[in-house]
Amino acid sequence: MFRKSGRLKLSASDRTLKITAYIFTALFALLLMYPFFYTVSNSAKDNVKIYDVPPKVMPEAARSLSIVLDYSGLGTVGEEQLLDKMKRDNILAMFSTLSEYPRDSLFEIKTYGVRDGKTVFYSRAHKMKLELQRDFGVYQGSAVKKEVLLYGDRYVKANEAIGYEFDPAGLSRNPDLPKSGSKYDSRLLSMFADTYKTEGAYVGSDVTTKNALLLESYRYYFQLPSYVYANNHIIARYSFMAFWFNTLLVIGWAILTQAVLCSLTAFVISRLIGRKAGNAVLLYFLGAMRIPFASIMLPQLVMYKEMGFYNNYAALLLPFLYPFGFFVYLFKGFFDRIPGDYFEAARMDGASNLYLYAKICMPLSKPILSLIVLQTFIGNWNDFFWAWMVTEKQNLWTLNVALYNLSSNGSTKQNFIMGLSVIMIIPVILLTAFSSKQLKQSFAASGVKG
Repeated sequence: MFRKSGRLKLSASDRTLKITAYIFTALFALLLMYPFFYTVSNSAKDNVKIYDVPPKVMPEAARSLSIVLDYSGLGTVGEEQLLDKMKRDNILAMFSTLSEYPRDSLFEIKTYGVRDGKTVFYSRAHKMKLELQRDFGVYQGSAVKKEVLLYGDRYVKANEAIGYEFDPAGLSRNPDLPKSGSKYDSRLLSMFADTYKTEGAYVGSDVTTKNALLLESYRYYFQLPSYVYANNHIIARYSFMAFWFNTLLVIGWAILTQAVLCSLTAFVISRLIGRKAGNAVLLYFLGAMRIPFASIMLPQLVMYKEMGFYNNYAALLLPFLYPFGFFVYLFKGFFDRIPGDYFEAARMDGASNLYLYAKICMPLSKPILSLIVLQTFIGNWNDFFWAWMVTEKQNLWTLNVALYNLSSNGSTKQNFIMGLSVIMIIPVILLTAFSSKQLKQSFAASGVKG
């Protein structure tokens, strides 16, 4: 290695070593990220495709199926009667097609009702929306049969949940059927005419590829809790956002309390008491870190119950009122490195200890605060056990507790669970990526002199 024109020029061996290091770093990064990418891929698949052998890394292309039914042969019927017949046929067409073609990656089903050459009815549903209705909605635990789908007012509620458009004068939506038909025509014609006996006559269908439907699945993953826990009015209204709120509340509280309590404790140890006493207090906090949580878990739970801090927000928030020993150690080491002249000059001007802490120590501690914020966020984002122990109410669950309970529900499909897992992983990845530079500076600033 030598200098030329003000720049360092690497020798051939150094360049080879550098390129080799980059290659191995990229390979290891890909290996580490492969489980995440595979989870993302599975979350975008049909549930049945997740279990394919051998497994496929990439999901199949999403397909949209348009079904056209003609009501011109019904004769004279009122608008309400016509709409009711179309609602019935809409539910029969969507759920029967979903049941008959589970492996065809039909992520969208559209139903067109035409009469006298005009489109008077239109409905569209994503596959995940239909699966939510079938697994947790109006058709929970029901077989896909005509008499079951149309029993009582089920089909009315299902249409309201899915949504539709109806105008006897004609809609602006017009189906564009291929001249050669589609591969589903013969099977659908037999299904609608013989098995399900729809009021409208099957005209034809069209299949198109829409990969954007794979991303739309995540919209319905968010809605899963509102279906599973429909009896809880908070979750039924806010769905997954209720768990996000609880998690962010706990994390925000943890960051605030740990930053304040740990820095105050470290300031006292570093600047207000003697060295021997300070080391003894620091040793106490570091020694407390050596106690396994499993050994204090049950006594702490019993204590919280007796104090009335169980199954409420106090149970989730109060444990963070104890300073974490490692953060105290970081702050103390940083405060020891601050030149004493700063404090002596401020004291000569009549500054109080609180002023020294707030105006000198904390402004200089931004690198340490960044490190503590990141570690506290990641640690509490992944925390599960304590929140699971102290909360029984569904509206108090954090994300990890909610995901555990949703995955324990036998009716929840694997693609839903993987989709929610991806949603939970992405914030941590983004936070780490965007704060990588600050993280390096924080580690450099947190060094403690010997």
